[in-house]
Amino acid sequence: MNRVAGVVLAGGRSERFGDTDKALAPLAGVPLVRRTADRLRRPTDELVLNCRRDQAADLTAACSGLDPTIAIDADPDAGPLGGIRTGLDATDATLSAVVACDMPFVDPSLVTFLVSEAERTGADAVVPRLEDGWFQTTQAIYRTETVSAAAAEVLEDGGGRILDALDSLDVHTVGPSELARFDPKTFENINTQSELAAAEETFRARRSDV
Repeated sequence: MNRVAGVVLAGGRSERFGDTDKALAPLAGVPLVRRTADRLRRPTDELVLNCRRDQAADLTAACSGLDPTIAIDADPDAGPLGGIRTGLDATDATLSAVVACDMPFVDPSLVTFLVSEAERTGADAVVPRLEDGWFQTTQAIYRTETVSAAAAEVLEDGGGRILDALDSLDVHTVGPSELARFDPKTFENINTQSELAAAEETFRARRSDV
């Protein structure tokens, strides 16, 4: 079994969310980043938290007890690909499960399955592909060294798309039929205050069902 790092991307500017840091927004009383980190930590061996320097202290406090490695972006405006590269460079784990901080319903069992697919196929990346054809690159498994090197090359050439970094690599996709057995909300992300309110309703409903 390969060692697996859980990499949470939290360095985005969250412009659609408003003036506050989305990663720290309370979701049913718990910071959004903590909701995501708690779920990602279960199927992984360590936690890496990628962020901007000005976020580091608050995000570390939000994830207290999870002992995250803080991976600070050298260029805070390099987008998700820059965050992925920074996060991957902060771990020596063979595989990394990369998840955006605004995905509080990430299904730990899906992460475990994607890791098993990476081990079975030997692929450089295992990426879910949704019914609409969308590649869910911020809830995916990456072979740490290989994808970091590919990301660095794209960034150094002035690019910034995650798919550009994966273009030259061996990518294994997991389609809708395989994804159907996991939590349908696993890929739901929160970009606005109204989406946060809807997610809170989901959390409260699920808690009442327990």
